[in-house]
This record gives sequence, structure tokens and C-alpha cells, in this order.
Amino acid sequence: MKEIMFMISFLMYTFTTLMFYTGGESNTSSPAAVLETSASAWEEQINEIANNQQSPKEKAAAVEKLAEGYTPTAEELEEFKVHILNEFLNLKYLDDYSNDQYMLSSMFQAMALEHHDNSLLRDFAEAFYHNTKNVYTGAAKPGSESVLKYEEQMFDSINAGN
Repeated sequence: MKEIMFMISFLMYTFTTLMFYTGGESNTSSPAAVLETSASAWEEQINEIANNQQSPKEKAAAVEKLAEGYTPTAEELEEFKVHILNEFLNLKYLDDYSNDQYMLSSMFQAMALEHHDNSLLRDFAEAFYHNTKNVYTGAAKPGSESVLKYEEQMFDSINAGN
């Protein structure tokens, strides 16, 4: 019961923080809608990687390489922050782990934040990235001990403002 109350209070705190951070705007777009907006170069490259015949591990490695060499704009960093926070807080980020394009896009965005952003979300992005990659590549299953440990790190990071 204690854990449930903690989660409820945490989610209320996080929702309030997110609403403040985004200016109270509702972002109801789905992951597919994010990809439908005018595709940038990284989105096109993610699409190419997602549609090739490589294994998930090889695709993840290609996305890692792409993210390491990519310098996002300030606007993209803000979009990436909102996307990964929304997906995590809505508990959707691991729902469709067989969707190559969605998972690779999420990994790319988290990795770009981890490497190029100096905000308080850097630690969160790192844990988000690890969970997304591990589930996508089959190294972990949703709900597994390692996934829950990273989720705990994400909650701790948000609560601590890291």
C-alpha cells in the first residue's frame, strides 16, 4: 500500500511539474503523429534503419551511432524531453516494443538528450534509453527486475530534479 501511495503522489507531482514545464499545453499526439510531422533528417534515417533486415541489436547499434554524431537544435531537445517524459509518465514507452520505428525513435531521442543536453533530465534520459534498448533488443522484458530498477532510477531522477 505504501508503494501505491508513493506512486500516486509521485505521478501527481510529476504531472504538475510537466504541466508547468510545458506551459499547460496538452500533447495528445501519438508516437506515429510525432513521426508524421515534417520529417527531419534523423527521422528519415530512423525510418531507413527500422525498415532494413537487420536484427534489433544491429538496428540499436546503428541508432546509437546516429545519435552520437547528431547535434540536435534547442527546439529538438525540448521536443525530445516532452516526448520521453510523456511516454514514461503515460507508461507507454515499453508497450509496443516490437514497433521498430517507435522504439528506435525513442532510443534516439533519449540518447540525444543524454549526450547533448545539460538539463535536469539527463539522468532520466540515460535510464529511459537503457530500458528502451534492453527491452527492444530482448535483453530484458517489461516488468523484469532490471527494467523496474531503471524505472526506479527514472522516478528518483524526476523527484530529485535530475
